Amino acid sequence: MMTNDQILAAGLPNIENTDFQKHPKRFLNKKLIATLLIFVPSLSGIIIPYFTASDHPWVWQTTGSIWLVTLIITIFLAYKGYFVRGYVLREQDITYKKGWLFHSQITVPFNRIQHTEINHGPIDRMFKLCQLDIFTAGGSSSDLSISGLDPEDAAKLKEYISGKLSHYA
Repeated sequence: MMTNDQILAAGLPNIENTDFQKHPKRFLNKKLIATLLIFVPSLSGIIIPYFTASDHPWVWQTTGSIWLVTLIITIFLAYKGYFVRGYVLREQDITYKKGWLFHSQITVPFNRIQHTEINHGPIDRMFKLCQLDIFTAGGSSSDLSISGLDPEDAAKLKEYISGKLSHYA
């Protein structure tokens, strides 16, 4: 006999009450250094007007102020965003949340996962970090990317998810 009973949202478990795994502190250091690597070359936008527009000091003062405020805001957002990031592994799915200002929470059930990959670029390798990419059917890009993982944790996650995939095959 088929039933179609109503389920009230108030009776569902709240994922926010679960313990999300946090990223290692090295991930925050990587984000802050990457921010500086982006902003240092743009400093030429202040230095050039300083020497070329000496008649108009407001030009380099304005660009310098904009640069400094943007740098401070970017560092602040990276710092605050670090403490919001985390993942939780449950029996049937994996959930990843990020974003301090713009929240994002993605849940991928194991029965939808096709495969997983571990990737790490040169800066990641410098900080001994990597990224776990999770792919579901029908896409060429990953549906969930968890960056800033410890390589050992990423390997354990990949192995656990792969074990779950064999149950659904």
